[in-house]
Amino acid sequence: MDIRPAALRGERTPEPEELLEIAYDVGRDYHRWRPRLAEAGGEGCWLPLHRADALGVWALGWDCLPPGAAYLDHERMRGAVFVARGALTHERARLGNAPHTDEVGAGNGFCFDETFYHRMRPVGEAGPTVTVHVFALTAPEAVAGHDPACPALWLGLPSTAADRRVPGGGAPCP
Repeated sequence: MDIRPAALRGERTPEPEELLEIAYDVGRDYHRWRPRLAEAGGEGCWLPLHRADALGVWALGWDCLPPGAAYLDHERMRGAVFVARGALTHERARLGNAPHTDEVGAGNGFCFDETFYHRMRPVGEAGPTVTVHVFALTAPEAVAGHDPACPALWLGLPSTAADRRVPGGGAPCP
């Protein structure tokens, strides 16, 4: 008998608040998965921590990512972000309104639905920044696996092992 909640068994798409709970749980366990993300020079770029059905959990070390980020469109997914270390500047945008900016420090997070547009940047004075990202795909064709796009690209992540710069970070997308 599978005692996991229905959202985690793939019977329904988890709500953003449920994804935030997962992000908090994984983020608070930073000491257990951090060695998989670490490189000789500091934090690695990104690491898949869990993927099952429509749910994906990733850890990102922001120090090796290129500066500046475009707005991300989460049209086909819901998600949550937890800051395990450091801090992020989080800028949300809504059509016709000025962007809203918050600083999200270690131990805090946020969640979003399919209508969300945002961008994030590490706060330099906060030291190395590491975040946990939890995503749930909502488009039926994406959940069923019929979409040929690479999940890493949907999440705005690099799609090849060389781009990731994380030793043993998993198989790249085709």
